[in-house]
Amino acid sequence: MIKKLRRRIILINMLLIGAVILSIIVVVNVNSYSTSLHTMDRGLNQAVEKSGRQQFDAPPEGFSGEDKTNDFKKEKRDFGDEAPIQISDYVIVELDENGTTLSVTESNITLDEETLKRCVEAVSDKGEGFGQLFDEGLMFVKKNEFGHAKIIFASNNYIFSNLRESIIISSLLFFGSMAIIFVISLLLSGLAVKPVKRAWEQQKQFVADASHELKTPLTVIMANNNIMMSHKDSTVADEQQWLESTDEEAQHMKKLIENMLFLAKSDADEIKPVMSDVDFSDIVEGCALNFEPVAFEKDIMIETDIAENVTLKGDATQLNQLAHILTDNAVKYGESGTTVTIRLKKHGDKKEFSVNNLGAPIPPEDLEHIFDRFYRAEKSRTTKGYGLGLSIAQRITESMNGKITVESNKENGTTFTVKFN
Repeated sequence: MIKKLRRRIILINMLLIGAVILSIIVVVNVNSYSTSLHTMDRGLNQAVEKSGRQQFDAPPEGFSGEDKTNDFKKEKRDFGDEAPIQISDYVIVELDENGTTLSVTESNITLDEETLKRCVEAVSDKGEGFGQLFDEGLMFVKKNEFGHAKIIFASNNYIFSNLRESIIISSLLFFGSMAIIFVISLLLSGLAVKPVKRAWEQQKQFVADASHELKTPLTVIMANNNIMMSHKDSTVADEQQWLESTDEEAQHMKKLIENMLFLAKSDADEIKPVMSDVDFSDIVEGCALNFEPVAFEKDIMIETDIAENVTLKGDATQLNQLAHILTDNAVKYGESGTTVTIRLKKHGDKKEFSVNNLGAPIPPEDLEHIFDRFYRAEKSRTTKGYGLGLSIAQRITESMNGKITVESNKENGTTFTVKFN
């Protein structure tokens, strides 16, 4: 699944970026081709005008105009800031008003009579302007002057050689870019699927752990039922031991399923904290009092340092669950004869809730997984639990824009700290 997802990411990435690059290349080449045509057009017009100035010192015979001199004296064409291409290879044909060829001027190229005739016939019916004769590989500009027509022909090799060169360079750039993009996509896709891969592995582990945790109480319940079913003549009082064991395992299953359901709904954002102003001091104080009998049985003292009237925006039910989880965890794993310290302080707008217990520290390799679901350090394997409490505590804290951290060492014990802004 992960490999398939990675291939799909690479494919989509290359298709999208490739389409963008290809579009840019097409636009650049079309613009280059258009610019070359424009440049050639200006160059041909310049050549025609230059030829006209060289040929005529006065208006041609038969030119009719009230002011021959003024009509003949035409201003040099303005090409703006762009200097036109200097064309030296061309053929200029001058036609009279009847289409009869008056003169042919050749410069560095020669067109045979038949080819020239075909070209002139193809252009003579056209109006003034610039065009191409693709079959002949020529470009032309036609101008009408003093009742005569002038047609200049030149090879279109300049344009198409530029276009070919541009296409070759663009193709090399395109395939080179795609190769680089492939390598980058390969690396980035690995980073992109890393959280997905981790989530997928966690999900598989979650299912495996949940199955294992559910299997244990189910096995006990089924065994108890088989025992009771084998004692057909026994009374309820006779089977009290098995009934109590079954009820205990059923309660554990119920708690496990509730915790799993809470985490599943949190993952799907189906649990939204009901935010209100909550007196967190009362919640923490009440939680500490509730755990005193449990701590007393383990010969553990509970010491509190709770600031008064510490309020925050949060869900009262979930905050009570958070305090319960951290206190229960501290009492459960605290060493006999030690003290569990519960603190709640206010620093400006920030509130800090911490629970500390003394005993064997949590190894560094376990600390980084302490909030993972179903994760339990080796020293806690003998203690009854499912390894979901701290995961739930983390989700509750994060849902209220808080942060939970843990520190553990031999000198100071283990401290869970929750900070709310």
